[in-house]
Amino acid sequence: MATEIDEYIAEFDSLHNQILEIIDGMSHEEFHWAPIPDETNSPAVLLTHLLGAESFRVHEMAGGININRNRDSEFLIQDKSVDQLKDTLRIVSARTKEVLQGLDSGQLEKIQPAVREYEGSEAVRWHILHAIEHYGIHIGHLTLTHQLYVRQHSQSQ
Repeated sequence: MATEIDEYIAEFDSLHNQILEIIDGMSHEEFHWAPIPDETNSPAVLLTHLLGAESFRVHEMAGGININRNRDSEFLIQDKSVDQLKDTLRIVSARTKEVLQGLDSGQLEKIQPAVREYEGSEAVRWHILHAIEHYGIHIGHLTLTHQLYVRQHSQSQ
């Protein structure tokens, strides 16, 4: 029977695979394209942000590894390739699995202090679930951005 931790690992694996499926085959242009410049984010920015958030919520808040996150920098224009961010995704994924496998049920209950002005002090479990929820939101954004790009660029040809 799968444990709670096993379920979290399986969910992160599934989310990471969904991301890989969406970005697989994206050109550099599409990877850095935003539907509404200065108002929406490109797939590269979304993926960078997701990896930063996962690293912060799971590696730092659950695992105690200081990642020195600079959240604002995740939204700056970037010139990373799809392959570079796929490699980063694999590294983050492996570390997430390692951190989660190192937790026990008591550690899931540990309360961490608030990290944002709109959040309260929350249990490690909440941080893990929040990271999973966060992926769900941005996978939707990635999917729509990809669909918009394909639609717009197929009509212009």
